[in-house]
Amino acid sequence: MKFLYTLFITVVMVLVVNSSVVVAQTNEELIIQCEDKKDIGACMELSNYYGNAKDYTTAYKYINKACNGGEMTGCLIQGSLYLQGMGVKKDPKKAVKYYDKACNNGEMVGCGMIGAIYEEGIEVEINFKKALKYYQLACVGGEPLGCSSYEELYDNIETPVKCEEYKDMDACVTAGEEYAENDDFKNSLKYLKKACDGDEMLGCGMQGYLYYEGMGVKQDYKKALKLYNKSCNGGTVEICGLIGKMYEDGVGVDINFTKALELYTKSCDGGNDDGCDSFKTLYEKECSTGSTDIKPFCEKYKK
Repeated sequence: MKFLYTLFITVVMVLVVNSSVVVAQTNEELIIQCEDKKDIGACMELSNYYGNAKDYTTAYKYINKACNGGEMTGCLIQGSLYLQGMGVKKDPKKAVKYYDKACNNGEMVGCGMIGAIYEEGIEVEINFKKALKYYQLACVGGEPLGCSSYEELYDNIETPVKCEEYKDMDACVTAGEEYAENDDFKNSLKYLKKACDGDEMLGCGMQGYLYYEGMGVKQDYKKALKLYNKSCNGGTVEICGLIGKMYEDGVGVDINFTKALELYTKSCDGGNDDGCDSFKTLYEKECSTGSTDIKPFCEKYKK
C-alpha cells in the first residue's frame, strides 16, 4: 500500500514546508520568544520559516522545542523529519516514538503514520495487526485516511486469518463457504463451528447442513436438527424452512405437517420466498384432504 503511505507522508510534510502561519516578526524576536520566553507558537513559526527555506537542521531544532513544550503538531513533524532524514539522521524508530506521542495526545495523523510504518515494514517487521490497530485509532479519531487505509488493508487479509486472529465471525462463515466450494469439508466444518460458537447463526445453519448431508462428517440428522434449531431460533429464517422440510418428509424426525407448516410460516414471514412456496404447496396438498391432524392449523390459516 505504497500509495497510502505516500499520502500520509504528504499530509505531514505539508505541515513542515507550507505553514499557514505568516512570520510577521524578525527571526531575532521570535528566537527570544521561543528560547527565553518558552513561547511554543514562536518555536513553531521559526520551524516553519526554516522549513520553507529548506534549512531542515535549524527547523528540527525549533520543532523539537515545540514538541517538548507540548505542541503535538510539532511532535508529528519531528517524527516525519526522522522518518525522512531531514535535518537529522534518518531513524524510523525515533519517528515512531514521536508519532506515538502525537497519536496519544490527539494528533490522529500520527496514529496513521505508525500504521503505515508497520504495514510497509519500514525498519520494523511487517505487522498487519499493529498496522490495523493504529489505522483504526486514526479512523476513530476522525482521520479519513486512517479509515480508508484500515479498510484496504483488512480487505486484503485472507478470511481464515480474519476469523482466527481477528475473531471476525462473518469471515469464519465466508471461510467455511470457501472451503466447502473446494470440497475441503473438514476445514469448512472447522470454520463454520467457530462461527456458530461465536453466535453467528448462519454458521450454525451451514454446519447443520454438513451433518445433514454427511459432508466431511458422518451423517447425523440429530446434530443437524439441533444446529438448525439454534440457527432458526437465532433469526436465520431460511434455515427454519429446512427444518420444516425435515418434518414434512420425516427425515430424522416423525412426520409432522403442523410443525412443518408452522416452520414454513416462520420462514415466509421472515422474508424467505422458498419458505412461502413450501408453505403454499404443503397447505394446498394437506388442508384440502381435511386431515384431522392438521385441521386446527388449516382453520387458522384458511384462505
